[in-house]
Amino acid sequence: TADDVREALKRNFGESAEIDIYETTGAEGEDVADIVRKEAAKGARLIAAAGGDGTVSEVAEGLIGSDIPMGIIPVGTANVFARELSLPLTLDQSCALLAGEQSIAHIDAMKANDKYFVLQIGIGIDSLMIRDTERQAKRRFGRAAYIWTALTRLVGYQPVRFTIAADGQRLRPRALQVLIANGGVLGIPPFRWGPNITPDDGRIDVCIVSARTLLDYVGLVWHTLLGQQRRDRNVRYIAARNSITISADIPLPIQADGEILGDTPIQIQVVPHAIQVIVPPPAAQADAAPGTPIAAVA
Repeated sequence: TADDVREALKRNFGESAEIDIYETTGAEGEDVADIVRKEAAKGARLIAAAGGDGTVSEVAEGLIGSDIPMGIIPVGTANVFARELSLPLTLDQSCALLAGEQSIAHIDAMKANDKYFVLQIGIGIDSLMIRDTERQAKRRFGRAAYIWTALTRLVGYQPVRFTIAADGQRLRPRALQVLIANGGVLGIPPFRWGPNITPDDGRIDVCIVSARTLLDYVGLVWHTLLGQQRRDRNVRYIAARNSITISADIPLPIQADGEILGDTPIQIQVVPHAIQVIVPPPAAQADAAPGTPIAAVA
């Protein structure tokens, strides 16, 4: 709860720290990014997102281009972005990182539909999984609810013909899944969408999965277990430093950082080094000054 977050921040920053917490409502029209911008304008030294990947994405959007670092308190269902950055996953440890020794990572972003996203945009099985997993199931079963929904949607699912343009390169693959990845974590450690996908390299990777038969799926799982996806004939990668456009022969839902964005087509702009995010040491060290304002979005 927001009270739990407030207490954990007080324990780590000290009672003299000025901490404001905004509790999201999920109501239509709620603009978390705008709230973050207003808190930044008031002089907050740090703004933290307490929640899952959707909350992180909304807070990050409000800090695009700002010199105020974003902290992450990963108390959501999957916490994929926190895993990508090797952040502590407990409430108290994540607050301790924000108050103690830390480094800053300069994270790339993706702009689509006039919004910014920092982790992944997916079209296919993952977007169907996110769209069709009920909130009650997520709260009761956690990540297992996502896995169950994905398995049920995979049965009988047929690959779709996509049109993909990335920095001038054009493809027409028939694919089970297309993922536009700023980070490689698949959602269940240590599995990844592929090697050499990092959120601070100034580029976005497009992963195209075209498995069709049971043998294809077995091979895909095997190569994923070994971290050798680039050896799999049913996985293809292209990279972009400027823009990506994707459409499909039939409309498909699009998930962006764990939230449904709409249906295809979509155009994505790469925004290099768009936001500063607090990560564990060992490089830079920035101790919290007592009494400086901190804002948290829970």
